[in-house]
Amino acid sequence: MIIKNTLRCLLFAVAALTLSLPSQAAMVGTAQIQSNAAAIEHGNMTQQRDWLRQHLVQGGVSQTDAVKRVASMTDAQVASIHQRIDEMPAGGSAGEVIIIIGLVLVITELMGYTDIIPNWPAE
Repeated sequence: MIIKNTLRCLLFAVAALTLSLPSQAAMVGTAQIQSNAAAIEHGNMTQQRDWLRQHLVQGGVSQTDAVKRVASMTDAQVASIHQRIDEMPAGGSAGEVIIIIGLVLVITELMGYTDIIPNWPAE
């Protein structure tokens, strides 16, 4: 009886997910692909590379490292960074690091590898 009810619930869940997820397929023409390639190559790539190099130097990267980094990037990468540089994070979040360290300490405390808090968990 329990297995029968479980299978009914599972069947209902799969059916609900299948019906709620729309899918769409279409043919992609040559003109559409070429217009995307033209969008990537917009502007003068040399100017974008110089602009990116200047931003790296302003961010604290040495001039020689900035030249090497920008030279090793593809044109698509340079264009992508050029478009999204104001949205990109400058560094890692300290909040995430603190949460991860806290979780590691709690787990090791519960497993008995560390003794940060004496007599916890109560035995």
